[in-house]
Amino acid sequence: MITEQREALDEIIRKMRSGRITRRHFLERAVTIGLSGSAAVSLLEACGGSSNSTGGNGAATNLVWQSEQEATGTYQALTNTFNQTIGHKQGIHVTWNQGPAAANDMIIKYTNMLRARNNSIDILSIDITYPVQFAASNWINAISDRQWPVSERAKYLPGPVQGCTYQGKIWAAPFRTDIGLLYYRKDLVSRPPATWDELTSVGQSTQARAKYGYVWQGAQYEGLVCNFIEVLHGYGGQVLDPHDPTKVVVNTPQAQMALAKMVSWVGGISPEAVTTYMEDSSRLVWQNGNAVFMRNWPYAYTLGNDPSQSKIAGKFAVAALPYGGNNTVGHSAIGGWNLAMNSYSPHTAQNWEFIRYMLQPAAQRQTAIAASLAVTLQSVYDDPEVLSKNPLFKQLKPILQNALPRPVSPRYSDVSDSIQQHIYQALKKQISVNDALSSLDTDLKRIVAP
Repeated sequence: MITEQREALDEIIRKMRSGRITRRHFLERAVTIGLSGSAAVSLLEACGGSSNSTGGNGAATNLVWQSEQEATGTYQALTNTFNQTIGHKQGIHVTWNQGPAAANDMIIKYTNMLRARNNSIDILSIDITYPVQFAASNWINAISDRQWPVSERAKYLPGPVQGCTYQGKIWAAPFRTDIGLLYYRKDLVSRPPATWDELTSVGQSTQARAKYGYVWQGAQYEGLVCNFIEVLHGYGGQVLDPHDPTKVVVNTPQAQMALAKMVSWVGGISPEAVTTYMEDSSRLVWQNGNAVFMRNWPYAYTLGNDPSQSKIAGKFAVAALPYGGNNTVGHSAIGGWNLAMNSYSPHTAQNWEFIRYMLQPAAQRQTAIAASLAVTLQSVYDDPEVLSKNPLFKQLKPILQNALPRPVSPRYSDVSDSIQQHIYQALKKQISVNDALSSLDTDLKRIVAP
């Protein structure tokens, strides 16, 4: 929601409260501004403008939640439930904004908005790599022990909570985590490949039956960073020293093998167009039955098993990502999105009410079942209803245990941009593997220098 839309919405809310416009005019204006019909009705009731409203307090605080892209409609459903229950009672209405396909576009939007001290978005979904940067810039409010007691935090996965911690404070609520998974056609192969070499050879021998051997995310965006470090970690390599974020360790034999393997896939077991693929573009190729293997996040599981939109429903399974070289275990990249409060929003208490709702068991279970997203509440992974409706969650725990983060740095935006640029040039065969890693090494040393 842009500033002009927010101002227009606030205006009709004020007029509704003061009785200066009719219910019908309110709904018409809300839809014109950009709200859906159901969202407009929900907001009207929060204002006390409906005979069906039990709150009747005549005071609605309209909040805007900007999320990452979510394809199943679950976020809208969760928002509607909040508006009809907790929000209705407390005079809070949340408008959900769908996110862009590329996380890069999100960070650009946030950076421009927050540098201008703009409060057009109250609740921000931020990637796991950004709490440190946002906190250091004073763009988000810390979550106090009073709001989220230590006893409550202990119920959530410790890795995502730690990822939201900076200088001893929690700066975002870990709503959901994410891990890269290997999807494979169980009707075409008997078992998942253990190594990247095996994936390559099996992909070559079976791709005639499915057009492509392997699809993944090779476009120049944040997803490419995840794909690269997963292969790199699988070979035992790193980008930055995990114990010293100012030390660059990317130009190694392990990285040479990892990047050379990825380059060999382009135009081989993967289409040349894989260098344009993001999550949904690779998922659509996969759902249409045109690949033997796919790397993607858990969200693709439910969509791939929906026979109304997938040609391979019931024909695939998931596994941990392969490994390579002398390594013996694969490592998924830790992803995930956290809910943060814009420090320039005047609605801190109301923002927390919505975030707290999203952390509760009902919202976490619904997100796991309906959207197939790896939530952070630990009890969900043992919940009988979740396991019966989404068997994927039986497999996620051990994969989560071996997952590794992207490079940890307060200058992550620049680190990510550098990785994207140099790895993409290698995939496009514009430069050699050796030159790509050498240039990346030089560039990162400049970026992370103390």
